[in-house]
Amino acid sequence: MPNFGKMSLSELVRPEGHACSCGKTHVCALKYLNIGRGIVEEVPKMIAAMGKKKPFVVCDGNTWAVAGQRVDEILTRAGIDHVVYVVPLERPDSVRVAPAEWETGGIIMNFDPSCDMFLAVGSGVINDLCKVAAHATGRPTAVVGTAPSMDGYASNSSSMELNHVKVSLYNHGPEGILLDSEILAQAPMRMLWAGLGDMVAKYIAICEWRISHLVTGEYYCEDIAELMRSALRKLMAAADRITSRDPDAIASMASAWPTRRSPARPPAWSTISATCGR
Repeated sequence: MPNFGKMSLSELVRPEGHACSCGKTHVCALKYLNIGRGIVEEVPKMIAAMGKKKPFVVCDGNTWAVAGQRVDEILTRAGIDHVVYVVPLERPDSVRVAPAEWETGGIIMNFDPSCDMFLAVGSGVINDLCKVAAHATGRPTAVVGTAPSMDGYASNSSSMELNHVKVSLYNHGPEGILLDSEILAQAPMRMLWAGLGDMVAKYIAICEWRISHLVTGEYYCEDIAELMRSALRKLMAAADRITSRDPDAIASMASAWPTRRSPARPPAWSTISATCGR
């Protein structure tokens, strides 16, 4: 059986997947994944890999300034027809764009039906809003990340606010993920630490998964658990360079992000590293 911990990301996410010693074949649904310095210029490659032609680009005021405007220019220069929607604040005194009904409705009401995909430019909120809107409109979605603030870029769930209550909605994960570590490294420091905290918590998540297996018989794969541990070891070795905004340290954090899955879905590869069975 292959040693997952020694594989590159491109090997891990190959379309045919990998037969595992646990008896399952772990398959990733991603059609494009790239993490590294200065790779935002490869947005057209991601769109082509997904077989799409006209993205509906979604960002907010902050992510427009950080990367949205650049993505717009890259698409224009490449001759790719696209529509840009900048999610506004609900009220003038609002401090943030929320992952809620008002914002989701605004995206759908402004959606151009001639667009064949969503392209989120942002981190948690924008990515989750696009997952919900893409699911509602029957379009695939991709994301250009702007902050390493959470581990849910590849997740098939969205952390939303429904009637002012925080809920998780299971829809579908993105088909493309592009994470330019030079852009991620410029996020507010609190967002860098938040992403590190999300990853450190995976030590506990692996233990929880193992305990659930022992107590309730939940499926457990030691090869997947070891892949996650391997990613965590690489991250912790680079953790002291995060405060200096080292793009390579940020890239190691991004490469370790696992996805969550719906309990109704069979265990599968993380679209970035490995599922922790969550």
